Amino acid sequence: MMVVALLAALTLALAVFALTGRRLLWGVIGVGVHALALAGVYLFLAAPDVALTQAAVGFGLVTFIYLLAVRRTGKLTVAAVETPHLLYQENERVTGLEWEILSRFGEQLHRDVEVMWVPRAEIPALLRVGDAEIGAGALFPREGETLLLSRPVLPTRIVTVRCGPGPVGAVAGDQGQDFLPPGGILYEDHTALAHALRRGEVGAAVADLLHVREWGLSGEVSVLDTKDEEETAFRFALSPAEAGLQGALDAFLDELARSGELDKLVRRHVG
Repeated sequence: MMVVALLAALTLALAVFALTGRRLLWGVIGVGVHALALAGVYLFLAAPDVALTQAAVGFGLVTFIYLLAVRRTGKLTVAAVETPHLLYQENERVTGLEWEILSRFGEQLHRDVEVMWVPRAEIPALLRVGDAEIGAGALFPREGETLLLSRPVLPTRIVTVRCGPGPVGAVAGDQGQDFLPPGGILYEDHTALAHALRRGEVGAAVADLLHVREWGLSGEVSVLDTKDEEETAFRFALSPAEAGLQGALDAFLDELARSGELDKLVRRHVG
């Protein structure tokens, strides 16, 4: 009877493991081992016919779940702003720090990652109506937005850079818009903002340090003065209805950070 009691406790523990596991594959394995342990209970209770039936039903269920949930690949749609070093198109492929993270996360979920390139201002609406599950590309929290946010991916800073006389510009929907003074001008993306600086359409811009550094390295603009506005961090954004996906993404990012892999990816793509 001691063996039966131990097997019964094991089946209960395996059931909890299968139901609460974050990773789908481990959950499926848990269901299979649970069926085997339960068959062992019936075998020790002198019911071999029931044990065989339980084992057959259990492994049939595992096969069914595997075919439906694991082998069937879904899509993880990402609404993104093309951003140097983080997420950008290079020839026929997408690359960057955030792409490496999202592609690995998609593999864990057994889903293909599909990127939609959109202006920053459109991302909240796309997430809210369910046309995309994740927002990416140099995103950080913005006052008044009701989106869910992942844990920080990469620290940065919002700055105002002065390149000459004239009004201040920012990207529509970007956090820099919150620091835009009266009379400021909004642009669709950072490329348009950099062009406006170069043409003298605006004399200053509010942006994150990553974009400002890229402007300087490419020689697009010559910065005369820099004013720090706010310390912040790039994150992924999710719809308020995607709390489960947010938890899975945060757990994945925590795992990358603990293993040191996140630091390696940052050094590889950002420097």
